Amino acid sequence: MNEAEKAIKRIQAQKGVEGVIVVNAEGIPIESNLDHQHTLHYTYNFQQLLARTQRMMKDLDPQNEATLLDVQTEKNNILISTAKDYFMIAIKNSREGL
Repeated sequence: MNEAEKAIKRIQAQKGVEGVIVVNAEGIPIESNLDHQHTLHYTYNFQQLLARTQRMMKDLDPQNEATLLDVQTEKNNILISTAKDYFMIAIKNSREGL
């Protein structure tokens, strides 16, 4: 098991985590513990949100880059973390506490 797989397992083991999705640079989910339909739904929508956020950050400060996006809803806390070749989405039930 490589370091990325260990990190994913560690995140999935946290109380309240409902899903973890890892998406490559081409926008293809490469790892997920959600069903196929939910994986594609989260991937597409958050890829669009992340792209818009990154463009906005570049407009505000060309030397800065968004690396973590935290979206809180009534039901979930969704974290989108970026790296050079991939991004990761972690979905946590808000009712389980942060």
